[in-house]
Amino acid sequence: MIRRRGFAFFIGLFCFSVLAGCSAKSKTEVKKTKKVSTTTESVRKTIKKKQWVIELDPGHGGVDSGAVGKFDGKKVLEKDVNLKIAYGISDALASYPNIKIRMTRSSDTKPGLGERVSKAKKDGADLFISLHNNAYGDGVEYDHGCTVLVPTGYYRKEVASKAQVLGCHFLEQLKKTGLENQGFLMRTSEKNQKYPNGKLQDYYHVIQDSIYKNIPGVIVEHSFVDHAGDYQKFLLSDEKIQKMAKADAQAIVDYCLGSRQKGQQNRQKVTLMVDGKKEHNQYFYRKFLLH
Repeated sequence: MIRRRGFAFFIGLFCFSVLAGCSAKSKTEVKKTKKVSTTTESVRKTIKKKQWVIELDPGHGGVDSGAVGKFDGKKVLEKDVNLKIAYGISDALASYPNIKIRMTRSSDTKPGLGERVSKAKKDGADLFISLHNNAYGDGVEYDHGCTVLVPTGYYRKEVASKAQVLGCHFLEQLKKTGLENQGFLMRTSEKNQKYPNGKLQDYYHVIQDSIYKNIPGVIVEHSFVDHAGDYQKFLLSDEKIQKMAKADAQAIVDYCLGSRQKGQQNRQKVTLMVDGKKEHNQYFYRKFLLH
């Protein structure tokens, strides 16, 4: 009798140990499952942005007219066109509750170059978009169409890459209006000014300032105010100007709310200006990853 009880006790102890181990393993698996679920939810929240704040920067203003065109006895002042485009974008996006528009100027005033991206930072902007129109000069070979000035990516590449993708959307939409796509313009410091990593700074103040302030920023040159063809098609009336504004609004929607297939790319011509003299420009094509 004593041996049988010992054996029974041993069997019972063994079964208890096995059951306890299974129970512990089950609890461990539950904990792991919960951890994975939490991580997935965290990633989703990071990807899905609930609200976008867009800072529109109508270039020039006040005593600074910007580029000037003259046709049929009429003057076309860039500063006025830029402001009309800004208001057109704002109106077009008014129906999107999760896109909020802020502006560096809302009338004929001239904020300083150092104030523009600072205003965007103060407003909590996710994107900085400087609105301009062009005039022919010695820097580039083309004299009409649209281009977008983007950062080189020499410093804070992630911020620069987002700006470049934003620029792709603008060129894509403006091209649909009939404007000739002249691609991207990148320009580096001509005074050997460098970023903290030792590489050349971007030339344009608002571009380098947006990099320093971690806000993807671009300068959109819509058309040439001194080109007869661009004037007739895009600047002759407010209605034609609003055509460009609506294209801009769609570009913003596509960037903020659009869906792209993983791995989708956009190919753009890039002009790299190194000293302001077009004979020294570098020209190449580059593919930009949209998603």
